Parts: sequence; structure tokens; C-alpha cells
Amino acid sequence: MKIGFIGCGVISTAHLEGLEALKKANQETFHLAAVCDLNAERAEAFAENAHKRLGKRPVVYTDYLRMIEEEPLDAVSVLLNHDLHHTVAENCFAAGIHVQMQKPLAISPYYGRKMLQDADKYKKVLTVSEPSVLGAENVALARAVKDGVIGSVYMMLDYATVSLNRTFFAGTAWRHFKGTAGAGWINDHGVHRTHMFTEVNGPIQEVFAYTDIFEKELSDGKSTIRPTGEDSSVTVFRFENGGLGHWMCSTAAHGEKMGGVWIYGSKGCFRPGRHVALEDGTTIPMVDIVSQYAADIVQDPFAHSYVELWDAILNRKTPIASAQKGLEALSTVFAALESATIGQPVRVKDILNGERHAYEDTVMEEMK
Repeated sequence: MKIGFIGCGVISTAHLEGLEALKKANQETFHLAAVCDLNAERAEAFAENAHKRLGKRPVVYTDYLRMIEEEPLDAVSVLLNHDLHHTVAENCFAAGIHVQMQKPLAISPYYGRKMLQDADKYKKVLTVSEPSVLGAENVALARAVKDGVIGSVYMMLDYATVSLNRTFFAGTAWRHFKGTAGAGWINDHGVHRTHMFTEVNGPIQEVFAYTDIFEKELSDGKSTIRPTGEDSSVTVFRFENGGLGHWMCSTAAHGEKMGGVWIYGSKGCFRPGRHVALEDGTTIPMVDIVSQYAADIVQDPFAHSYVELWDAILNRKTPIASAQKGLEALSTVFAALESATIGQPVRVKDILNGERHAYEDTVMEEMK
């Protein structure tokens, strides 16, 4: 099948490497037929890189509407600002093209629901490229926890504090504004975590959070901005199965960063990417967990995303990183943002179905 990339920015290289990994493993699924970016020079450079890695040079466009009209594409991978996701997806569906969306699914839950409705309307596949739940290690983690390796999950802790040194994340100012990114670090990074939380331990029932913008100005040396998206958030939550969670995201840390995920159960602790430590002193290395639970899964998460897209299109197989799961992850993030806005705990289902939207209303206003 033929696929096109819409957007040749920072994340596009990881997607290209994913296709390259499949090619090297003789599991080639998609032919990268075309790429598009508003910056023609960047698109040409990306096409040349694709030629070196994949052996064929994709056609270059600077207008995605022209690309989907002229190229006989089966699917596209959308690698754009969050505020563009829903519009680009609908146009691709209308052109008869399946869509893989780089996380988050949408800029906000309202637009996420619209995207699911549009995919259903046009009878097209919509998946999410979410590396936190894809690839052999992440699939093994979820399968092992569900298999009871650490018993019933009591607590899930996640800390992600980094410093931007008051500059732009990934060199992109748009990620710091609600009108283009939906929120700050809690959405850009945090949606990775909420997707992982729910894949490993099921739906989150309720969230309470505090958020703030500690760094009032950011600069890359050429321009200075005043962010509207939160740079710090501290959140507690309860899973529907009774487990508890504590989750912190910040790009305003200085001096030292900290990070990591701990999953505590009735029989032991899981450190994703490291090992399982059981209460009897036994330690199970991650390599053994992968061998037991995910020997059938490709290692690279981005490569796995294309296997999922392929299977969803050809075999109607429900993907791990489905659009519905992506919407649930996004709604959990917005439940935290809603809670910080109104000062009360918020049920995720009230965000998922659109009953609560005080924070989302501020996103909509800034999008105007």
C-alpha cells in the first residue's frame, strides 16, 4: 500500500526510521510514495533522507490537498500541529484515504469525537501513533500486568520534570500555546502517559489536579513568547478498578531533572524498561518479560504503528493504539486541566462525553 507523510518536522524522522526498521526486517508494509511540508526545502531534504533509507524517493509537495488529490494514496501519517489534526483528517477521509494520527489524537476531546465520527462517516480507518503503548517492551508491560505478574495494581506513579532553560520545546513555539497545542506539557508529553496508564490498568475514573505557568516568558534567542499552556501540573487519580495514581509533568525544573514510572501491585513493583521486582526478592529483567509476553511484536514503537495501521486496513484488526483509546487518553488529560480550572475532582467520562468543558472552552477561544 502507498502512504504519504503530511508534515516533515521533528517527529517525522522517527516515523521514517520505523518504516526503515520494517524494511530491514523484511516486513515492509507501506511504500512511502509522497511527503508534504509547507517548507519546500525541508520537504526536499526529508525526501532525500527517505531515498537513502528506503531506496525510493517520495514525490514532494507543499500543499497536502494537492498531494491527496494527485497521488493514489491508501493512507497518510499526519505529523502536524495539534490544531490541524481534525481538519486534515476529514479532508483525507473524504478523499478515500485512511489516517494514522501522530499523538495526541486531537487538540481537544471535542475535536477528537468529531474525528471518530468522520472516520465512521467515510468508513475509513483512524489510528494513533502512540509510542508509549506500542513496540515490544510496551506491549510486554501491559500484557504482563494484565497477567497478574505483580498482582492487583495498587499505585501507579509517573514523574517527568525537565528543564527547557526558558527556551522552546523541540525548538517549536507553537507547543506552548493552547490555541495550537491544546495545553502545555501535560498534553504534549502527558498524553503519552495517560494512554499508557489506561492500557496497563484500565480506565481512569476521577482526577484532581493543580497546574501553573511558572515560566512566564520563553525565548529561543530570536523571538520571545508568553505561553498560555501550562508548564507544570501535579495530578492524582483513581482507576475504575480502585488503583490510585500520582502524575507530575513539568518543563520548568532547574538544576536537576527527574523522571520514571513505578507500578506497584500486591505482589511487587514494575519498572517499565527495567525489570519486575517481586516481594520475595526475585527480579525479572525486562528482556525476559519481552521474551515471554511480546516475542511476536516488532521492537520499534513507530514501526509497530505501521503494522497496526496495515492490519486495521487489510484485516480489520482493532489496533492497540485505536482512535477510541487515543480519545480516552486525551480526555484524561483534559479531566486534569478541567479540575485545575474549577478546583474540583472531575470524572473522565464527563470530559469524554462533553458534559464538562470549562478548560476546553478556553482552548476554543484561543483557536479563534
